[in-house]
Amino acid sequence: MSVLAELYDDFKFMIEQRSRLMPIQKDLDKRAPKAGDLAPDFTLTDSRGIESVTLSDFRGKKPVALVFGSFT
Repeated sequence: MSVLAELYDDFKFMIEQRSRLMPIQKDLDKRAPKAGDLAPDFTLTDSRGIESVTLSDFRGKKPVALVFGSFT
């Protein structure tokens, strides 16, 4: 198969996947919090995995920054 044929097949696949996933993404976007809304409450363990930390425990006390990815 030529390189152009492979690129065309890849492009066609990506377009088909995008068409399939866009309605799902639009539905999720409708349900997502809007700017100015309170963040949904959640509980996680601390960086040592020992204590539970709940977002709402900080409400009105101090700012909270969420960091996604590695912090090492």
